[in-house]
Amino acid sequence: NVIGGMIIMDESIKDEILQAAKEEFLTFGYQEASMRNIASKAKLTTGSLYYRFIDKAELFDAIVGQDASNLLNMFIQAQENFATFSVMKQIKEMESYTHSKMKEMIDYIYNHFDSFQLIICKSNGSKYEYFIDSMVDIEVKNTKRFIQDLKKKNIPVHDVDDNLNHILCTSLFRAIFEVVVHQMQKKEAIEYIDKVYRFYEVGWMELLGVKF
Repeated sequence: NVIGGMIIMDESIKDEILQAAKEEFLTFGYQEASMRNIASKAKLTTGSLYYRFIDKAELFDAIVGQDASNLLNMFIQAQENFATFSVMKQIKEMESYTHSKMKEMIDYIYNHFDSFQLIICKSNGSKYEYFIDSMVDIEVKNTKRFIQDLKKKNIPVHDVDDNLNHILCTSLFRAIFEVVVHQMQKKEAIEYIDKVYRFYEVGWMELLGVKF
């Protein structure tokens, strides 16, 4: 339907297109997915599909964009909220706060698992290829901020080289998203991530030369 020059897409047709596209992207990945195949699966002509979606990028974004944005915003909000705590409160509540927010994020990932399988495993060539890197950058920034907060309170703490900080944060988040790569059951994923976090927690305390 066209109203005032704008395309108004029938919701049932839109759902069929998005389901067909999701299947195509999950099977072949973003780079190898075919608009022709998606149109065929949705029982549309290729022209009719392009009339509704400009290209693969718009289709992929329609499937995963909101979920990616929501998870990233959850993470940013958790970091910003933690930064408002006093240094002593950050130290005291770091473990419980991190576990609580990590659990919320895992819940969200598993409630939208197909989206994150596409983002983490099938997004090469799309703008979501570097989704994990976006989270890493936030973690790197906040790790540096935390170290500076400790120093301002005259709490003895070792400096951590920027490259090492980035490497460790990258390895942590890649480890976390392995639950998606391996399609772990949620219960198993929670146990796995808890162990991974504890491993990194001990390592960071050793690097910083502090005990909380």
